[in-house]
Amino acid sequence: MTDWAIHLAFEEGTSSKFWRARVEGKTLYVNYGKIGSNGQTQVKDFGDAAAAKAEYDKLVRDKRKKGYADAGEGGDDEAASATEAEEGGDDEDGDDEPAAAPASRSAAKPTPAAAKPAAASVPGHRFVLDAGNRKVETTLYLDGKTVRMDSNETYASPEAASKAFERLKKLLSGEGYKPG
Repeated sequence: MTDWAIHLAFEEGTSSKFWRARVEGKTLYVNYGKIGSNGQTQVKDFGDAAAAKAEYDKLVRDKRKKGYADAGEGGDDEAASATEAEEGGDDEDGDDEPAAAPASRSAAKPTPAAAKPAAASVPGHRFVLDAGNRKVETTLYLDGKTVRMDSNETYASPEAASKAFERLKKLLSGEGYKPG
């Protein structure tokens, strides 16, 4: 399953954010942020699929209680996920993150200069690399002249993830990328 099972939005005053999630086996994926951004993705592994689904159900109930409403057709509404990366977190009320600490976050966030939202009909192509202590999940999107790549790497420990994070920052900087 590559689509988001639920896609919610909250727009009130200056707050304009989205929250979406899905469960794949015993893994819960949560993506959240400002509407018009890719946001942040968190991945949490549970002991079994039932525990992951129970956490998903709890988070959905909590979001709805806080005023989040359906933002489209659940899983496939990519309009709220633009090619522009989140600039600093839209977590002013502290409610976007899952209750449990994530196993991983996106390692790098691209910041294209003139990004536009991806069309809801643009399908993504998902690739997975499982290399023992490192799992990489990447989805590629093509929308006209824009190519977007969303990637998450999950490691066996926070220390291994931290080392990979520093390695990727150094690699991107060496390729000419600048912090956004």
